[in-house]
Amino acid sequence: MNNMRFDASFFLRVGLAFVFIYAAVSGFLDPQSWIGYVPHFIGNDVMRGYFLFANGVVEIFLGLWLLSGKKTFYSGIVSALLLAGIAIANLGSFIVVFRDVGLFFAAVALAVLSKKEE
Repeated sequence: MNNMRFDASFFLRVGLAFVFIYAAVSGFLDPQSWIGYVPHFIGNDVMRGYFLFANGVVEIFLGLWLLSGKKTFYSGIVSALLLAGIAIANLGSFIVVFRDVGLFFAAVALAVLSKKEE
């Protein structure tokens, strides 16, 4: 793909990367605002804090991977899986995580678009 071309895949990658990196940085800076979204089956508050930190590291990595434009099909699939997991684990807070369903479909669209380009 020509690096100077701004197509749907580019905008999907940037949008998803922004979401993941913002959530990770915000979780690092203000974990108390995010700890409530960590599923209770993870364990006590200490374990949930570790989980939140580890998830933030994964989200930073995923955001940078999306921005790189490398193996976009796979970064789209991983993004979709992570977003589906977030939505499913937080069905009780669906009034907040309903956005993750739309982001899930954006990640699926990215994977489908990039698969056609390969």
